[in-house]
Amino acid sequence: MTLPHIAFVARLAWPVLARDGRVHVVGGAEVQQTLQMRALQRAGCRISVLVQDHGQPALVDCDGIAVHRIPAPRGRGWPGLRFFHPRLSDIVRLLHGIGPDLVFVQTASEEVAAAALYARLWRRPFVFAGASDRDFEPGALPGMPGRHAAAYRLGLRAADAVIVQNQAQQELLQRLLRRRGHLIQNGYEEPGAQAARPDGIVLWAATVKPLKRPDLLIELARNLPQRRFVMVGGPEPAAGGAAFFEHVAQQAHAVPNLHMTGHVPFHEVGAWFDRAAAVVNTSDYEGLPNTFVQAWLRGAPTLSFVRPESAPGRTGTIACADVSQMTQRLRGLLDDPAAWQAASTACRDHFEAHHTMDAAVRRYLDVFAQVLGRRGETAAAGREALP
Repeated sequence: MTLPHIAFVARLAWPVLARDGRVHVVGGAEVQQTLQMRALQRAGCRISVLVQDHGQPALVDCDGIAVHRIPAPRGRGWPGLRFFHPRLSDIVRLLHGIGPDLVFVQTASEEVAAAALYARLWRRPFVFAGASDRDFEPGALPGMPGRHAAAYRLGLRAADAVIVQNQAQQELLQRLLRRRGHLIQNGYEEPGAQAARPDGIVLWAATVKPLKRPDLLIELARNLPQRRFVMVGGPEPAAGGAAFFEHVAQQAHAVPNLHMTGHVPFHEVGAWFDRAAAVVNTSDYEGLPNTFVQAWLRGAPTLSFVRPESAPGRTGTIACADVSQMTQRLRGLLDDPAAWQAASTACRDHFEAHHTMDAAVRRYLDVFAQVLGRRGETAAAGREALP
């Protein structure tokens, strides 16, 4: 049978999906969405995606994925109402023209409300997937105006299914909406990835913005002057992002063993992971960072202040309470070849058990089949198409 036509609403996915290095935006949700699109396409699904206007044509065929441009809202609509028209109405209109079997969104944003509205009007299923633990917490959302956050919450409540990345999100969703999410761990694949080696760099990769706490990486590098550290990532495109990036760059420049690359297109980031002995994450909160699975695939241990669980008690990262403890654990790991090898093997085993892309796409197909009311047929057809 024919598998469903799935429309992703992924406003910022264009630079990752199209490998467009001119656009300096790389987000974890967008990486996940691109991997999902390609894996579902291989399984036999037809994929369309709505993305932001970056000057590309209105419709682009990207290796068989139909990429539709959401028109820029500048100069259209009426003051005070542009949130509804054209920002939300453009998405509803485009989805109606595409006519998918199912709409999928993976990021907390007003696009969730637009997708939910389209799904309600034209009786299509809508599936939301979380990209951060904060997506399921009550109250204000970082960087999102109150009206946008309220629209997102309404859309989330209307979702036919909600996908979560870890146990913490499962519990937060239960408390927020009194409903249970479908737990699907981030999948990942990267042909040609190189095995980690213990004499490599200590890598940090993220957008350089306050919530990622790059200042703590600088402190970590100062604590371990004999180790080479690399910070990969460009500034946040939001207001104040460039100034914060320059502030961090000035501090990093004073640390001789820390190299700061600036923005690197996602299709070139793998080369930095290939050089890593360990990967560190200094955020105060996360969902399940792609940097973890990028590292685990290669056997590079990860150290972080967060401990996202694939299942109760099961996590691939070395959780640390503060920079002091992270310094001690990183030093102990890199100074002891046997300890590093044991950690490398453990995280590679964790990746194979929980984070392969084939395993993830099978779970997505199960959820999509459930909301489409064709669970047995759709899931079976998807499994036959997978290797």
